[in-house]
Amino acid sequence: MEIQLPDLALKRIFSFLDLFGLLQASQVNKHWNRIAESDFLWRSLSLQRWDCSNFTDQHLGAHTWKQFFLHQRRKELQLALAQPHNFIYKVTKNIAYEMELAYLSGNSLTMKEQEKSIICSISPKRELCTWDVQEVGDAAGDIYTFTLPGLRDVSKVTAFQYSIVLLHCSPDKKWVFACGAHRRTLPQVFLTESLVRPSEGSAPLSTSLPHKLCVSACWTPEVKNRITLMSQSTTGKKTEFITFDLTTKRTGGQTVIQAHEIASFQLAAHLEPPIWMGANDGYTIVFTNGPYLLLFSITGFLLQRFEDHQAAINNFWVDPRYVLTTSKNSVHVYMWEEGGRHPHLRSCCHLENIWHGPTTHGCISSVMCDNASIVLKVTVSESSTLVMCSLNM
Repeated sequence: MEIQLPDLALKRIFSFLDLFGLLQASQVNKHWNRIAESDFLWRSLSLQRWDCSNFTDQHLGAHTWKQFFLHQRRKELQLALAQPHNFIYKVTKNIAYEMELAYLSGNSLTMKEQEKSIICSISPKRELCTWDVQEVGDAAGDIYTFTLPGLRDVSKVTAFQYSIVLLHCSPDKKWVFACGAHRRTLPQVFLTESLVRPSEGSAPLSTSLPHKLCVSACWTPEVKNRITLMSQSTTGKKTEFITFDLTTKRTGGQTVIQAHEIASFQLAAHLEPPIWMGANDGYTIVFTNGPYLLLFSITGFLLQRFEDHQAAINNFWVDPRYVLTTSKNSVHVYMWEEGGRHPHLRSCCHLENIWHGPTTHGCISSVMCDNASIVLKVTVSESSTLVMCSLNM
């Protein structure tokens, strides 16, 4: 005689399944299908993958959470499955923008089709310029906080006696990491609240991370209070990765920030010192090494090694969904995949010599992407050109 588990017990069991497990369970029988289709389970899957806690049933409209999940996943996979002929290419005129590029839109969690990808940069005249792809720390050592869209000056805090060279906000906007130009100065982490609402006559709440010679740092999207630092000796022969967890604690009526070192490792001496690094789940880091892309655990185990470029990688982009690498005139796209103990990377699309004109012999000095576009800044002599590749699938 077949025993049928109660709905609540079955829903609890299904809550431990991933996407493919849940889809398979829904095909067993009508009872399992009804439970596997529940909004509770698909909303939980969505929350695990995206920051959609503010996404409500009102945003869904007539759609279910399953439809929402599969729609967002399909948008993500578009770029991973694309081939060079699936892109439409646009090339701007020569520009002199030396500032980094940034997306103003393009990755919103909506049930609409892919929205327009809008990118922006700052001109030499300090104008904010934007482009439709389809159709800040300063030199004085100060941190400025602004509100949008008016960019109203909220506060000014002197963080270092030297200029700031690294400034990163955590994914949940709770922490701000800052590192000064003087390499012997300890990097600091500030509580964002104390920067936005500074107390008169008192310094903002912060703590120093006990590692000098920091050259790069990245927060982890999945573990939002975790940051990994990359330090290099002055000779460049020794590279070390150190991972910290940040917490706050009430002591003696005051709030203090605590930094806990949870892992570290030293890169093997035969490997070249990396220039770029990124993170995903809090337990892995990815960085470049000559023509190779390497994925390591935060404790120093090599998990994956890719060689999709013939020459050294000269630029790098990492976000919670994709990793992009460039070398000379080529771009390679990787996608984060779940499964196993840690996420891993899947090698996807490779674009090489796909734009024409005066940029053919240029050097890619910047790269970034969203779900439906890749944007490159190609430098030739002292001028730059934007190459915008939008999906047409």
